[in-house]
Amino acid sequence: MHLSPDLQNVFNSYFKTHLPSHTDGNGATIAQEDLGDGSLKQTITCPVNSDQARFELVTPSGSAAAITCTKETGKYDNSLARCKETNPLSTGTGIQKMGVANSAEQPAPCTTEATGEYSIASMKEKLNSPDDGACGFRHQVTCLGDGTCTLDTDKTDCRYEDGKVILEYFVNLTPGVWTPAERDPLIAIKGKIQFWSCSNDYNKRRRRGVDDPDYDFEKSNDNSSIATDDSESVHHLAATTVGVATVVAITALLSFLVVRLRKRRSEDVSTP
Repeated sequence: MHLSPDLQNVFNSYFKTHLPSHTDGNGATIAQEDLGDGSLKQTITCPVNSDQARFELVTPSGSAAAITCTKETGKYDNSLARCKETNPLSTGTGIQKMGVANSAEQPAPCTTEATGEYSIASMKEKLNSPDDGACGFRHQVTCLGDGTCTLDTDKTDCRYEDGKVILEYFVNLTPGVWTPAERDPLIAIKGKIQFWSCSNDYNKRRRRGVDDPDYDFEKSNDNSSIATDDSESVHHLAATTVGVATVVAITALLSFLVVRLRKRRSEDVSTP
């Protein structure tokens, strides 16, 4: 594309004024540079890593960290690369299912019919206990034992489904970690989570004249798992490239200028 000196001057002036360097929403810096020959250059620089976020330059096919638009082509030779932001994983959850033989005469633990130490309220109190010598999540969830997480007691759940007592815990990692491979061992369950033969007393809610059911929990089977569906917290934040906008702006600007110059020349010719 060949531009007259007048159009070239207007072109250069426009982009120097309207395309300064700027910072994208994720902190990536996009520098705009006038190469002086009618060409423009964009360069992206990712933010510095911190405790809350890590950044990596991502260059998919057809993209680059630095791109150039020439006056001959009127468009950029590539799309601008982007910065991938990764945030630490700060939470985890897991469940343990324990098979419990139950009869019609005795309500199962964690049901609305259960009373005393096996009522839902008492069971949650056991599981959340910070000082019970035998019972609770803290004895079997790895990170609770080594102090690298805290238990979110408000979310603790206890329920009974299909002949199994289901114990569910939620933890907040302190500090967070960067990959599932780091997180999963921390939130893993080491063994059977005990909620019987506790060192503390949880019978204060028992109704008068009602005995607690007699279960043999030692012989019950357990099946533990951790939730892994909250996979690595990664955000692909594309840097705001003005490549497309530039082409549109060039086209609109040149069209306007060409029409304006033609009109001016026409007026000059018709003037006596």
